[in-house]
Amino acid sequence: MLLSNLALAFLTGIISSFGHCLGMCGGIVAIYSARQAAQTAEAGSQPNLVSRIISFLPLHLGRITTYTFFGALVGLASSLLEQFGGMMGWQGAFSILVGLAMLLVSLSLLGILPPIEMAIASLTGGNSPMARMRGLFGKRSIFATILLGILWGFLPCGLVFAMLVLAARAQTLWGGALTMLVFGLGTIPTLLGFGLAANLLSPNLRGRLQKFAAVLILLFAVQTILRGLAVANLIPSLIIGPVMLW
Repeated sequence: MLLSNLALAFLTGIISSFGHCLGMCGGIVAIYSARQAAQTAEAGSQPNLVSRIISFLPLHLGRITTYTFFGALVGLASSLLEQFGGMMGWQGAFSILVGLAMLLVSLSLLGILPPIEMAIASLTGGNSPMARMRGLFGKRSIFATILLGILWGFLPCGLVFAMLVLAARAQTLWGGALTMLVFGLGTIPTLLGFGLAANLLSPNLRGRLQKFAAVLILLFAVQTILRGLAVANLIPSLIIGPVMLW
């Protein structure tokens, strides 16, 4: 299951970064890039492509650190619930609940349900780390850039929530952490090349890629629900060759 988790997380990160991530986080990348360019111009230097890429790495390091931390938390929590469920016979119910959560998120990403970001914002009273991020955009300290990335990882995002639900499915601390780590790594190429990719991809194509990522999450949601029903002995397990589908 962990390998399928990691494959889905990485693939979703790559595909969704052209649509959802570019729309949600492209502004952050653009502001950071503009501030960095202005500062280097004031210093009278002209950075090459390699140095520009390196300047973005602490930003993404902070963001992925936040994702990995939350992945570890949900993985640990689900492992504890699994142990408790093992004693109480609730493993199937837990899998069904996780699958239903993934199903709701996928329907939100498909536009069938309202955006998850709206629900999260309403639950948090509209509070956002963005206010604290504004003062860090213009600083050149590597620690300030990492902190900026860490706060970026706290911004409400339906896709990140979907991946956290997927991380919970791993049911181990390390499995949850790795799921979020590879998801974050999958989003880096597009966000790094935002200046080029934003002009090459039409909004229509980006929307289709986001829907494709949502369908992948939907399929794994159905598999997780069926797995829970099989564990609860409500339906038979399905095994095709060496692969156990549920």
